[in-house]
Amino acid sequence: MQPLAPPVGPHNPRGATREEVLRALRAVDGANRMSFRYELLDRNDVKIRDLEEIVDGTVSLNNLAVIKRTATFTLRSGGGLIDWLSDRIQPWARLHLPPYGPEDFVEWPLGVFNLVTPTREVDGTGTVWRRVEGYDKLQILEEDLIASRLSTDSPEMLLVRDPFLRNVTGGWGLTPAGIGWSLIVTGPPTTWGVTTAGAGYAFVTLTEQPATLRIQLPHRRSADADVRTTMAVSVTATGAAFLPSIVLRYRSTADFYRLRVHFNTNGTLSLSVADRTTQVGATETTGLSYTPGTMVNVRARIIGQTITGKVWPAGAPEPEAWGIERTIESADPLTQGWMGLSASSFGGNTNTSPQLRYGSFAWDGNPLRLVTLAVRRVLQLGGVNSHRITPSEERLTTVREWEPGTSHLAIVNELLDAIAYRSLSIDERGVAVATPYVPPAERPAEYEYLDDEVSVMDPEAVQERDLHSIPNRWVLTRSEPDEPAITVTYTNSDPASPTSTVRRGRVITDFRDQEDATSESALIERAANLAQEATQVYEAIEYSTAPMPVHSNDDVVRIRRDDLALDGKFSSHTWDLELKAGGQMRHRARRVVSLTAASDPSIVVGDVTVTGAVEAGNWRTGTVIVTPVPNTPTPVVITGLNLTGTGPVRVQVTPDTSVPGSTFREAAVRNPSPNGFTLWVFRTNATNTGIFWLAMRGA
Repeated sequence: MQPLAPPVGPHNPRGATREEVLRALRAVDGANRMSFRYELLDRNDVKIRDLEEIVDGTVSLNNLAVIKRTATFTLRSGGGLIDWLSDRIQPWARLHLPPYGPEDFVEWPLGVFNLVTPTREVDGTGTVWRRVEGYDKLQILEEDLIASRLSTDSPEMLLVRDPFLRNVTGGWGLTPAGIGWSLIVTGPPTTWGVTTAGAGYAFVTLTEQPATLRIQLPHRRSADADVRTTMAVSVTATGAAFLPSIVLRYRSTADFYRLRVHFNTNGTLSLSVADRTTQVGATETTGLSYTPGTMVNVRARIIGQTITGKVWPAGAPEPEAWGIERTIESADPLTQGWMGLSASSFGGNTNTSPQLRYGSFAWDGNPLRLVTLAVRRVLQLGGVNSHRITPSEERLTTVREWEPGTSHLAIVNELLDAIAYRSLSIDERGVAVATPYVPPAERPAEYEYLDDEVSVMDPEAVQERDLHSIPNRWVLTRSEPDEPAITVTYTNSDPASPTSTVRRGRVITDFRDQEDATSESALIERAANLAQEATQVYEAIEYSTAPMPVHSNDDVVRIRRDDLALDGKFSSHTWDLELKAGGQMRHRARRVVSLTAASDPSIVVGDVTVTGAVEAGNWRTGTVIVTPVPNTPTPVVITGLNLTGTGPVRVQVTPDTSVPGSTFREAAVRNPSPNGFTLWVFRTNATNTGIFWLAMRGA
């Protein structure tokens, strides 16, 4: 939910408090005075102008839909130019506060909407009207389908890629994705450029003072990074080594790290790490030499404050071992920043106008394969750059792939689902939001709708609890070509359960083929879990209120209606807000209600509790000898228990065997009742087996 009192500023000019806003929303001091205004935004969400021509509309949110926030607007034609294919509309709700002066208000945004080309209508007075539909940015991600196979290891997932296959003079221009390189240069003259000569490369010609550092950075930021490039120099270094470098976490001209490649005067290559301009630890030799004009591969990785690097010849396989590893120990460590490339030499270099070259650049901003960083990258690929993704330490354990034609939204939601996050939503300011899923029952209520003297609820409401299609019998099977088929049946026959076979007088069966079940006990546990899940049903309520524009996505509200004997927390998943004076807001909310647990005492997951006093009539024990059919569940019917009491029947069975889990596999119970039960065993041979059993019934 949005803050009741926005921060002091243009949307809360006088600094109204939460209590003042609540009184105004609830019309304690008079009517709920609400007005609406509209802004036209460009495709970058920058305001173009106010839309005075909109006369009314509706904003709707459905958290259960794919595209969650939608809107409709009615515009009077002739108000000004609108680009229906790229412009956006952002409505605002303004609550006027006593004493109703020009700055006595608070206001809240209601969403940022992409537009559908409107219809045009002419009324009886000759006025031309436009009816416009709007959708939040999830529409962009839903309609943008990937054109080729995408995986979490695809080059597209890199934050920046640049093969330098272009011709540029005076700088390095733009990457193929349109990301610009920034020149960080002070001091001596330098020649920058990109050429398609050879395989293509960017270059820096150090025309004067080669020891002065020159830096080029693409417009992106990250914390951890894995950066790959290729490097070459035009001549062998004389006087002192050249130092082409990978720049890491650049924050300012005085704050950055580097992995430096030493092109030494004797034709060898070395590696070092620098914190700002100070070398960290010793220089590491590589055993490699260089040839002027020939590229070598270079890779740098920064995780936390540890920097690793390696260099190897072009065309050779990448070595597994890192050539250098250093940990930065600084009073002011850099935690994130830009990654890029730099050019310089050690002091004393005597070459004339040497050229340092870079044949490619690839920046992976997610070297640990964090799922939430993968989500951010997919959002960027889909054209959504404004996002608020709660960080998670969960990592991708395998490479995930998606076929051509998959939407960016489907990819994002699949990744979020893998780490138990809520599906992606767009907030009222047009920002993509993803957060961990927390059950509504475990979240505090963000607002209360009470039927008291300041209630904003209308008297009409609809309450429902859908129990119609809930199963009361579950049949699970597993069939393998080389093994006997296994079937488990779980029946809810508990008179206390409203969906049981006893209470309904009929059977509703849920049949499932469980090919991946590893054993009969696994089937039994699945059946028990399915039955337990079936006791969790949604109770829904529909109600209307005065306009309450503070609501956002999936708010948790407390609803108290004495006329419906209702008082509890609900997830407000759908609402419709009319954007006009005297309009209403319609809500639909739901909560999970636990029915009396379906009881099949032959299947117990967790602890077993039998309530009531243990009396002579409500428990029985016994022993039975079973001659099993090999590799087949063999049943034995036990009758004549005549258990007294009114509670559920629980039966425990224990085999008298010295080979549990070997030739003897399982023993269990089906369909216990006060008069008896069916006991069955499963073993791989026909050895007679004694079974001890204990049956109890709650008093």
